[in-house]
Amino acid sequence: MPNRVALVTGGARRVGAEIVRSFALRGYDVVLHHGNSPDAAAMLAAELRSAHNVRIEIVREDLADVHAPAQIVAAALRAFGALDVVVSSASVMMTHTFDAVTPDEWVQTSAVNLRAPFFLMQAAARVMRDGGVIVQLSDHLAFEAIFPHLIPHQVTKSALTQLVRATASAFAPRLRVNAVAPGLVLPPDDLSDDTIERFLRDVPMGRRGTPLDVVQAIHFLVDAPYVTGIVLPIDGGRHLRR
Repeated sequence: MPNRVALVTGGARRVGAEIVRSFALRGYDVVLHHGNSPDAAAMLAAELRSAHNVRIEIVREDLADVHAPAQIVAAALRAFGALDVVVSSASVMMTHTFDAVTPDEWVQTSAVNLRAPFFLMQAAARVMRDGGVIVQLSDHLAFEAIFPHLIPHQVTKSALTQLVRATASAFAPRLRVNAVAPGLVLPPDDLSDDTIERFLRDVPMGRRGTPLDVVQAIHFLVDAPYVTGIVLPIDGGRHLRR
């Protein structure tokens, strides 16, 4: 019986790489998408092919390109002939004060964080096997407005939440669509230690999250056949303070 097939966008680095590893560990063949990390993608693919005896297909596409989502799905079908799970991990987070955001930056953030996930779902839904699962990576900032220098990111992740609900309804019962909303897992490099410490005061679990926390939540959603249309907070309970 052929392996199940997972497609992960932004899968070469950070949390995305851990998501790719987790599917390979479970015996999936994986389509590893990246935008501009060819060396990291190649190293990860070589590691997983050797360690887990699975097939890894590397696809490089700029998600700001309107044609990229359809091309990624087409590459998955050429490589494996099927698609069972899609995880949209890729995103951009530009840090600017409100009055410094440019129209081009707004368009790029919207393109990668919102338009690309929609059209990736559209293309994938046409070819996914029955029982397929789509998981979006949202953000706790979809529900908070605490960092005024991240407004485009916050707005697009908030819209992504509604997109999950709408597409879950549209695709049911053949496919399921959910999202995870991580809290502080891998903070931006420009986030100071003092800011992180203040943030953690409102996290009941009292610590930062880890990529494993996110990965475990994704696989819960993949494995839970009666769950669709939810956004699962992976934030150590921070949502309780809102």
